[in-house]
Amino acid sequence: MLTKEYLINEFTSPIYSLSLDELTNMIINENLPLGELIELNFHKERRISFRSAWVLERIAFKDINYLAPVFEEMLSRFNQLHNPSLARHYNKILLHVFYLKSKNALPESLKNVLDKSNPEIIIEGCFKWILTPKCPVATIVWSIEILLNYIDDFPWLKEELPPIIQRINVDSTPGLKNYCSKLSKRIKYL
Repeated sequence: MLTKEYLINEFTSPIYSLSLDELTNMIINENLPLGELIELNFHKERRISFRSAWVLERIAFKDINYLAPVFEEMLSRFNQLHNPSLARHYNKILLHVFYLKSKNALPESLKNVLDKSNPEIIIEGCFKWILTPKCPVATIVWSIEILLNYIDDFPWLKEELPPIIQRINVDSTPGLKNYCSKLSKRIKYL
């Protein structure tokens, strides 16, 4: 039987001991309560929190319905994410949710939770990573993409994002410069 202790052992072992795909399938097949996985997302040891969030992301992309029991907790703790690697996985999950919502393919249970959630918690969490020095590019980019989903409800974002994008663009990688350029054009049309 799959336990939290077993997961901790796997998350601290060399990655090849059991692939994350196998672990993802075990969690789904054994119907492990995802609340236990969420607890591990906030573990003080970075490797455990990162790998558990990686598995959570894989579960979400297998079938977003699996997140229904923990989605509210994920959103309510979004600004409490304690490292950018963990935030990267949460950002990818949330962007997937927004994508499904835009295609009218998000399950009603998740849509209800998203609609009732406090967007300020998510916005705060995104700004936390955008403004964190030396934050990985993917976490910054996906945080900005999440914020773009809130521009209609929070028009001040349209004014705040361009200077932030300009700041990010200074001394950035060529790929990030390209993204910032495209993003600036997108924001003008919103």
